[in-house]
Amino acid sequence: MDLIALLPLECLRIILQTLAHQNLVTALATLLRVNTYIATITLPYLYSEPFRKTFHSWKLDQGSKFVTTDHLLRMLLARRAVEDIPNVVSLSLNIAAYRNAVATIATSLGPLDYIAHIRHLSLEEWAFSEHPARFFSKSLPQVQEFIDGPEFAAVYRLDQYLPRFDSNFHQAVAFEQCFREMLHREATWTLANPILEQLQTLSIPASDITRYIGVIDRLERLECVRFIMIKIFDHDLMDISRAPEKLLVETRERQDMIMESLVRFVELHTQMFKGKLKTATCPSSNNFIWVRQACPEDIQFQFLRFLPPLPRPTTLDANNLLQFVANPLATDLGHVHKITLSPLLGTLHDRLYRNRQFLQRCRVLKSLNMNSLGKGSFNWAVQEKRIMDGMDTTLAGGQGSLLLDDERPACLRHGLVPLEEVWIRHLKEGSTDEVDDIAIGFSQTLKKLDATASDSSESLPPMFHFGRGWFDLLALVQLSLDTNTARLFLDREALMHCPNLVYVLLSDKTFDYQCQELEPHPPTCLPQLVTLRLSGWSALTFHPDTLYSTPLLETLNITMFTQYNEDDNEMHCFVPPVEDLRRSYNIQDEFAVAGSTTAWQVPQIARPCWTWSWQLPHIVDIRLCSEFAYLFEFRMLRGCPALEKLDLNMLTAGEEHTRVLSEFDIFVPASMEDAEDSVSTTTTTPLSSAPPERIIAPVLRDLSLIGKWIINDSFLFEFLAGTFPKLECIVERGWIGFTLGGLLNVARTAPQQWKHLDLSLSQPTQDESADLGIQNSAASCLKSIVLSTILRFDDQIDDFSILKELS
Repeated sequence: MDLIALLPLECLRIILQTLAHQNLVTALATLLRVNTYIATITLPYLYSEPFRKTFHSWKLDQGSKFVTTDHLLRMLLARRAVEDIPNVVSLSLNIAAYRNAVATIATSLGPLDYIAHIRHLSLEEWAFSEHPARFFSKSLPQVQEFIDGPEFAAVYRLDQYLPRFDSNFHQAVAFEQCFREMLHREATWTLANPILEQLQTLSIPASDITRYIGVIDRLERLECVRFIMIKIFDHDLMDISRAPEKLLVETRERQDMIMESLVRFVELHTQMFKGKLKTATCPSSNNFIWVRQACPEDIQFQFLRFLPPLPRPTTLDANNLLQFVANPLATDLGHVHKITLSPLLGTLHDRLYRNRQFLQRCRVLKSLNMNSLGKGSFNWAVQEKRIMDGMDTTLAGGQGSLLLDDERPACLRHGLVPLEEVWIRHLKEGSTDEVDDIAIGFSQTLKKLDATASDSSESLPPMFHFGRGWFDLLALVQLSLDTNTARLFLDREALMHCPNLVYVLLSDKTFDYQCQELEPHPPTCLPQLVTLRLSGWSALTFHPDTLYSTPLLETLNITMFTQYNEDDNEMHCFVPPVEDLRRSYNIQDEFAVAGSTTAWQVPQIARPCWTWSWQLPHIVDIRLCSEFAYLFEFRMLRGCPALEKLDLNMLTAGEEHTRVLSEFDIFVPASMEDAEDSVSTTTTTPLSSAPPERIIAPVLRDLSLIGKWIINDSFLFEFLAGTFPKLECIVERGWIGFTLGGLLNVARTAPQQWKHLDLSLSQPTQDESADLGIQNSAASCLKSIVLSTILRFDDQIDDFSILKELS
């Protein structure tokens, strides 16, 4: 006897459960060949649910999913009598050839009864979605004979389909859809019919529901039914507009009849076998080329009202939400630890809104992802927090009593809800308190808070104000707030309550502004911060001294919203007038004439100065836009030795905002003291005698400079090759003063060969290209004489190559 057979039965079952849980199909199949005893014990783990998505139905090594489905179906159906297998199944799966092949295989084991172990039969809508009729007809001649015969013609009626039949292609698509539908329907019935009494889960093609109603008395063990939408009822607007009214009426009548039968099936089963059927679903299907097929929501609610409440769910998501909403008050939510209901709009969202008090009943909830349920949805959490802190003896919550029964408040009996991760989508007017209530009510456990405003600007208020009343959120590591076109105003001290943040995203679509509107926030200590992304109002009110406390920072994005400009087909940003900008930062002109009588008006609110002297040893990505790119000083790179990508965008529609690049940008005095002194001195003060220090970004690979950067050819090499010795990719938009020839000369002599050069210049003519030493990459040439650099011009999609040497 094999050694594995000597294991105690319980130990063997634990091993088999582990193999099945890890989807180790090959290992389980190998055990079937050991001996009859081991095979008998192993069979249920392989064939209890033979078409589970991560098991047999998806090929795990190579090939596509329908190959595995076909093979499994052949094996399961091969022992059925020939007369019991419909022609469409027998011919499509080539069962006769399979039987002949199996008969030649010698085995010491007796035949295994696979079908006897099936309990969950779910041949999903995608089972034959990649099986075009032409695949069968080309590979199996007998299939083509069947398709041309009367049996298929009786089922395939072109006038039942609305899609466009003005071309052979569209007719072929509808033809294939009908063939797949017929194959799916007959394969499911052929496999299920002999074993209906043992099935606990069954996927039924909705168009074939009448046949299953006729044998419903055999489905005593059925607990879960899934109706598959494989028949085409929903069409796009073009098809509907071109279809005769009579055809539309007939299509609706066929659909109504099938939908009513689905409800009838559930009703009959629940009457015949009370309490046995636990779930019934009819998910949308996208296995048709043109439009997604969906069961009407009201139909689903009709058959769900016959079912019992969800049995102690641990999650709420798209798979069980309908059944929960059908019986919200009767469902035990005490074990729900995860809710994923986004995106969720329309009627279903409205039903959930009317029962939003369900959130308070999820006492072990840790993860929540859903659309906004409106103002007051989380008032109960704030009330519970105050009760637990001894701050409030009131028991009234936002949607009713906090008691949830006739005894003590839920928080005193179960503790606070340990919510850790929250994603709130589609914030609208009147729902601004949700974020604050979440931050306050779950302050002890909250790790991630992500809120996004609605995509519809019409439903947004002028401003979202967050952060009022926040407690210390010591567990919070990720904060992401995006308010779309509404201005995002975060309370000045909100981030001070979040000292352990690792990721921060604060974003709105602020484009233009006036400097006198801005009231800067105080600096914040964020020693754990790794990613900082600020866009819009949050960028304008950010205090740069915060960066002195972020030694672990890796990504820094401080940007503004950009708008498309038709004149140059570029995305433009807004930068205030230079004089207003400098005044807002109290930056005096170091080149002003000594003794000038021009008065410098100090603004009422002076914005904090950007020193550009932070030490950020781990930062790899910097992206600055608008005024932040305009004011950028390259000496910041001295504190960023690991920087790999630098993106500066100051492109505006006007001519005022230009930056002249010169040696003053890439050299600094030898000491920081000299650097600070040189900023405040006038041109008459002598500079330090110590040699200046060159600024070098030793590992920077990607450089994007967008805007009116003025740089001449004589400085190109010093700037690009000298400052960025490892440079590989350059994006140029709007540069002034250089020539293409000068840039190509740098490309040929740079210490490291560039990989990509993206220019806003127009493509040169053929003669100009020859003079410059470039040629279209599609042209035949010896690879040895060209650089590997990809050169692309703004008005062309063709790539160009740079010759190593000019001819």
